[in-house]
Amino acid sequence: MSFGVLGPLEVREPGGAEVRVGTGKPAALLSALLVHANAWVSVDELIAMIWQEQDVPPSAERNLKTYVWRLRRALPAPAAGPRIESTARAYRIRVDPGELDVDEAQRLFEAAGRTGDPEAAAGLLTEALRLWRGRPYGGTGWAAPAVGFAEQLHRRIRNRLADLYAGTGRHDEAAVLARALVTEDPLREDSWTRLVLALHHGGRRAEALEAFESARAVLLAELGVEPGPALAAAHRRVLRGDRPGGAPGDLARIEDLLVGAVRAIETAVRLADRIGVTVPALPALPVAVGGVPA
Repeated sequence: MSFGVLGPLEVREPGGAEVRVGTGKPAALLSALLVHANAWVSVDELIAMIWQEQDVPPSAERNLKTYVWRLRRALPAPAAGPRIESTARAYRIRVDPGELDVDEAQRLFEAAGRTGDPEAAAGLLTEALRLWRGRPYGGTGWAAPAVGFAEQLHRRIRNRLADLYAGTGRHDEAAVLARALVTEDPLREDSWTRLVLALHHGGRRAEALEAFESARAVLLAELGVEPGPALAAAHRRVLRGDRPGGAPGDLARIEDLLVGAVRAIETAVRLADRIGVTVPALPALPVAVGGVPA
């Protein structure tokens, strides 16, 4: 038996045949139980989730028992006992490991983090992504915390996969993932940084520069801020023409350190001026360009 909540509610038998659990309130009841899989949910909580903003009828508890009865008939019981258990004032659905898609996605994500093989990790993450069919729990309002968890997991999986692609030279695939992420949330600088670097390392310099300018425009328009250090550093790498590898990374770190040092000195000088302290002149230092002192 498999329960799909990473999209519209879906239930399937082990062989893949769809299990019809109805629509409307019976389906809402099943979703509510799956949000709290293997945990007891009170009758009052279930009624609140099923009826949401609607007026709760006097027959709500009796109706709830009817919906439970329908689900019990539709859902085959696991070997360990009834699928839906009950007490006087609560219900619980039993879900075995691997039966709930969001749990399976979390397991695959964690397994990918444990393996030291990038190709194997990418395979696990790709398998996890295939579980998504749409908005988790159908976007049901009362399931907002569970929806938020699933959406955050979805983002983390794609971020990890994009990084794996970038680390193994699959820059076009990394760019596809990063572009989807910035489309979903244009204010996430980490996604823009991934996109800029993936395009650049894939030999698409003009697109990388265009992506940075798009990111900068969005950040200025929506938040009133310039790109942060990571995105700005990615932009500098594109301008310098750095390629993946040790030397460009060293150059980027050197430049970042020098820029930071200059800003620190400027800040110290301004502070000294305010408090009336004279700063001694600093000796001139040779500046090397391309390894040759200027």
